[in-house]
Amino acid sequence: MKKKGTTGKKRHVVAWINKTEWDQVLEYLYSNDTSLQKHALHRISAWKSRYADNTPVAVECTADLVRCQVLDRCGHLKGHELALLYGTAMIRFINLITEKHSLRL
Repeated sequence: MKKKGTTGKKRHVVAWINKTEWDQVLEYLYSNDTSLQKHALHRISAWKSRYADNTPVAVECTADLVRCQVLDRCGHLKGHELALLYGTAMIRFINLITEKHSLRL
């Protein structure tokens, strides 16, 4: 029995409220304004708390790299600390990609 008003489309549950929130976070992540980037990172943290392990890999990895950028701009970290932070973000990206791929096999 079909629910009234359904058009046969599959529904996909996501952590963001609507497309507008998604677009705003995307715009803020790629902004040159550190405060906007921090706001976007806070929104992504909220998404992760709602969506847990189902957060898209691209969202998680982009957030990690932007977080590195924000810390880099603050100037509180030394060169070797930044290199370790960026390296960790890249390794996490590779691990998440391979983990998600292996789960599908």
